[in-house]
Amino acid sequence: MKFLLDANIPYSAREIFGKNHNALHVKDLNLQNASDKEIIDWAKQNKAALISRDFDFANILNFPPKDYSGIVILKIPSFYTAFEIKRVLRNFIEEINSSLIPKSTIIVEETRFRIKK
Repeated sequence: MKFLLDANIPYSAREIFGKNHNALHVKDLNLQNASDKEIIDWAKQNKAALISRDFDFANILNFPPKDYSGIVILKIPSFYTAFEIKRVLRNFIEEINSSLIPKSTIIVEETRFRIKK
């Protein structure tokens, strides 16, 4: 599975995806200053699930889950360090059946996640 990490996700988070997943960061694509539309369009065109902390992407009216390869939103405190963000993300990646990600918007919290189709 392919993932695109938004600018608000630490660059070092790419390391948690291992060999089974391809994870790119917006910095890898020179999209770190791109608009939300440019980022989600790249993810859609390249069949990548977007991982972000930006709740604009959680609006299923603006970003219908059926149109995307997955939108994963981390709902965590703004003061979390890169280490804590990676811990939450790692726990999610280890728990989720990756077949549930495409065509879903997933809200990831510290100890649980919710899937919207």
